[in-house]
Amino acid sequence: MTVLLTGATGLIGANLARRLAHEGSRPRLLVRLQSNRRALAGFGFEESLGDILDLNSLRKAMGGVSEVYHLAASIRQDPASASGTRRVHVDGTRNVMQAARAAGVRRVLYVSGTAAIGPGTMSEPSTEATPYRPDAANAYQETKREAEELALAGSGADFEVVVANPSYTVGAYDARPSSGRILLFVARNLVKLYPTGGTNYVAAADVAKGLALVMAKGRAGERYILGGENLTHLQFLTLCAEEAGVAPPSLPLPEGLASRLAKLGDRVGGVAPGFLRSINSATLAALYRPAYYSSQKAARELGYQPGPVRAGVREGYRWFQEEGFLPRGHTLAPRHAA
Repeated sequence: MTVLLTGATGLIGANLARRLAHEGSRPRLLVRLQSNRRALAGFGFEESLGDILDLNSLRKAMGGVSEVYHLAASIRQDPASASGTRRVHVDGTRNVMQAARAAGVRRVLYVSGTAAIGPGTMSEPSTEATPYRPDAANAYQETKREAEELALAGSGADFEVVVANPSYTVGAYDARPSSGRILLFVARNLVKLYPTGGTNYVAAADVAKGLALVMAKGRAGERYILGGENLTHLQFLTLCAEEAGVAPPSLPLPEGLASRLAKLGDRVGGVAPGFLRSINSATLAALYRPAYYSSQKAARELGYQPGPVRAGVREGYRWFQEEGFLPRGHTLAPRHAA
């Protein structure tokens, strides 16, 4: 059985591709010519050059495929990237669904995120049934939700679509890096302040296991949250600091100061897209809200059982050190530390 992955050079995609290869398959990966393949070193896969915005390359990649994991995404949230984010998430997903259906693909798993689900509190974490709260200022969130709806609308008896919603994911093979930038900032002792919100954090290896379960057992037309632990941002940053052998942040970042920084980031981003891209209103505002999630549906229906997120942080740091993002001499927590 041939399985196609889009977005395999990203953090979750690379972990999933490795898992599928470890289980005995040789996944076919849709990879752009200019993509960084660093996360794909060391295991066997079939490469198909192409882009989800290029229907012809998608049609070629779909030949003989029975299942598709669609992970390709833009991780940008700054206002300057809104149009590009929409093209990737909405137009790209439409192309994937069109090409898959035309090729006779049996089943497609669209990998969305918890950003497409309304946030919950620590005492009442969100589930797949929690109403979505639109946020026009956050292009990533809005277009992920739209792409989900587009994908699920095409699900039927002869063409099954299921959706997975991973939470904030950390781990090895984060070549860009994406979420791993936070790990690196902490390890370099650059994080002195912390925002007062929190969210659900999960290890990338657990998400990869969960995606395989969703593909194998998930009900067509359904969504499944793949989370790990609900933590405040301070708890997560402290955990990272422990693993990196540095002092954790000790002072809260005042929300008023963060708001001023966000407005500055919005203005700078409008003039120089890509510069200060993580400092903008959409990103920083979210850091002060509770955004907690429950994976009970995936546990109950699929047998999903994530481990501690510390394992993802630890493996992320190990990989970053092996790949030269961190100095070889930087002291990390012992691999088997409690």
